[in-house]
Amino acid sequence: MFDRFLRIVFIFAITGCYQVTFAESDLANFDRNKIEMVDGLVKPPFIIEENGQGLQLDIVRSALKSSNKEVHFIHVPFGRNVTTYQSLNADGIVTVLPDYQHPNLFISRPFITYQNVAVSLIENKFSIKNIGDLSGKSMVAFQNANKNLGDDFNKVIRYAMDYREVAEQENQIDMLFLHRAEVIILDINIFKYFLEHGNSARYSQPVKVHYIFNERQYSAAFKSEQIRNLFDQGIKTMREEGSYQIIVDKYLDQQ
Repeated sequence: MFDRFLRIVFIFAITGCYQVTFAESDLANFDRNKIEMVDGLVKPPFIIEENGQGLQLDIVRSALKSSNKEVHFIHVPFGRNVTTYQSLNADGIVTVLPDYQHPNLFISRPFITYQNVAVSLIENKFSIKNIGDLSGKSMVAFQNANKNLGDDFNKVIRYAMDYREVAEQENQIDMLFLHRAEVIILDINIFKYFLEHGNSARYSQPVKVHYIFNERQYSAAFKSEQIRNLFDQGIKTMREEGSYQIIVDKYLDQQ
């Protein structure tokens, strides 16, 4: 955090635009209250980057607000979250798997759940009752799906003739309805959101949703054990007081 503070002061100095004076107490307050968290690209309802809202962002922001922490989100493709965290010396990563291990990160308790599904067009008449039934089909999944969906999924895609992962998840849905992929794999709430708010003419073809994946919980990761503990306590308090569910209902009830 202090390094980022120095970078800001340096920028002001070389531009000659401002004369900035910080008291020692101001510097301490800057370090203590500002948190930079690396998060993914737009994937509503979890991340609505344009206005800084979204289910995921609101939960993280609210969990740390009670500790007087102001969170700034850095949005990058999901596959680059760790490298961005390291290169920018950020304070944490919003979503990692609960068993993720990193020598300089403290992992929170799981705080958010995704329900990944496979989606196909009804006209294809696919019977997909388990992960193995994806074999032989052209697929487009979310970025890093191969690291998040387990061994059975990896066995299928290892020998797939046409398997891709994309960072922009709206592109997955376009590819399904444009017949450029037979199956797409993504969270059901992300799919519903784009279906509701996207190209209604293009998305008019009937689809079938295949619930072949277990729900997947995600944790947050922090470089400070103290902040991790504050986050865990904030989530616990939100669940007990009902504010966590209010945020969930705010976004998911709109679909």
